[in-house]
Amino acid sequence: MCGYDLGRGRSRWCRVVIEFFTSHWPLCALLALSAFFSASETALFSLSRERRKSAPARVSRLLARPRELLITVLACNLLVNVFFFSLAAQLYQGDSPQAKLGSALGALVALLVFGEILPKTLALRGSGAVSAMSSLALTPLVVILHPVTVAFSRTLELVTRALGESGGDELAITPENLAEVLSKSAEAGLLESAEADMLSEIVELGGVRVREIMTPRVDTLMLDVNDPDEGIREEAMERHLSWLPVIEDDPDHVLGYVRLRDLFVRADKPLRQLIMPVKFVPEVAGVLALLREFREDRTAEAVVVDEWGGTAGVVTVEDVFEEIVGELRVEGEARETPVVPLGEGRFRVAGALSIREWNDEFGFRVVPNEFETVGGFVTALLGRIPKAGDEARAGSLCFEVHEVRGRRIVSVDMFVKDDGERAA
Repeated sequence: MCGYDLGRGRSRWCRVVIEFFTSHWPLCALLALSAFFSASETALFSLSRERRKSAPARVSRLLARPRELLITVLACNLLVNVFFFSLAAQLYQGDSPQAKLGSALGALVALLVFGEILPKTLALRGSGAVSAMSSLALTPLVVILHPVTVAFSRTLELVTRALGESGGDELAITPENLAEVLSKSAEAGLLESAEADMLSEIVELGGVRVREIMTPRVDTLMLDVNDPDEGIREEAMERHLSWLPVIEDDPDHVLGYVRLRDLFVRADKPLRQLIMPVKFVPEVAGVLALLREFREDRTAEAVVVDEWGGTAGVVTVEDVFEEIVGELRVEGEARETPVVPLGEGRFRVAGALSIREWNDEFGFRVVPNEFETVGGFVTALLGRIPKAGDEARAGSLCFEVHEVRGRRIVSVDMFVKDDGERAA
């Protein structure tokens, strides 16, 4: 008897649902459209960079103009929702006030659950598939509504200009905006100072090039496959290096690299058999692009080449991390201080200090052109190979070469001198 009642109850429920959808199919259709636009918006704008690469070309074309796409989706969704509520109000126009209130609340709950929350939740879980399917309908829709979206976009720009903001691309968030937000967050106590500094460094990585963080060629230890030097292995251990580039006669002819542990564990093997393929990156590449390549290739080291294809230096994932968190030191290793106050407004600055870090330290705005370091800047000012004791000036800023090693500046003394004061 219970089984019979249960079966009869299910069939009655099914009939009620079918009758509801049959008599209210316009509402159900509008609800489905609302769900479609809500899911499309969430799926398309939540796609990660990696998923965008593998997405269909039509998805990339839609996301290439995000403002136009967003206006199209929001306008269509708003229009559908207006029709949904208007139709729901007409269906219950002759009912009592209590019934009207109940139907309005029911329509609101249905729209929130089935038109917003549920489709957006499902779209987040399957953003790739949903964006691919929704782009089929949105692509022609964006084309059809292009005049409308252009009008909306221009109206938005006029409103923002009237409010004192510039329109167009300048509405986008810039690294400078983020850095300012982080600074104010630290001042307000929302972030620790160290946390704010680290996040600021991450934000600034977008403008840093590989040659600014690499170990230059003159400081790079290399093993020659035809004449391996035992002294280089010992020096590599003293520097706590884990790998060495392997060259053949010429530093510009890099064969690959060898792990330092293999030189000892597999010492019975010829050096050529220990060589592993190495990654080459241009010195003008961005650090963020380098980090992505390291992650995709599952490597942690690369040889940096200049515009002529010659070896400019080497770079590792550790160099990228040091750019974010500061110098990483092995226990017992002495810390190198690139700027040392000497008193009376004088500073001893390491020649290898990058111009960007020097600008940050002293608040200067020197733009690196043919140089990346303070030593390169001073050499450019001198216009010749520097010698210890040489002086160079940039406005009221004076540099006195303190130490030179070979043809490279190791350190300079920096101070400010009035225009009327004669250089010592």
